[in-house]
Amino acid sequence: MGFPIVLQVVGYQNSGKTTVITKLLEQLSKRGVKTGVLKHHGHNEKPALNDSGKDTESHRNAGAFITGISSSAGSVLSTEHELSLEKGIELYKVLGIECILIEGYKTIQYPRVVLCRDKKDKKLIENSKDTIAVISIEHISPNQNAPNFLRDEEDQWVDYLLDYLARRADEERAYHETL
Repeated sequence: MGFPIVLQVVGYQNSGKTTVITKLLEQLSKRGVKTGVLKHHGHNEKPALNDSGKDTESHRNAGAFITGISSSAGSVLSTEHELSLEKGIELYKVLGIECILIEGYKTIQYPRVVLCRDKKDKKLIENSKDTIAVISIEHISPNQNAPNFLRDEEDQWVDYLLDYLARRADEERAYHETL
């Protein structure tokens, strides 16, 4: 797969995706891992760009496919076109991101954490090909290849996922050293 290491977090609305990603980001940041997030906005409405009346809005309205603004305080890229997940990952690679956490994109398969609110969400587990872990509010029959954590077992699932990411990074470093 190569760098960056990609971990997808999937679940239906209000299953805890943002909470899981935030907990992982906090720990990865403490470890100095340059991490990016790509979130799928599946509501078919335009994401808020918050640049009304600014030059970047004028540039987009004049036909720019993508606009960017950068300062010592930060940078923002924006587009009024959907950016495919694959293109987003490629962009993050160019930016030197070491780990990408994907929120959503249920129909695209990357190594993933599946979040379930209850047993009715079990179909999402069955439709996942490379499940790293399942996190649920109540016990669900475990996937044969992945551990099932309860959502309130936060210390256990955070440690497990951080260990997974560290192991994948070590594998990639070792692979790149042999090239």
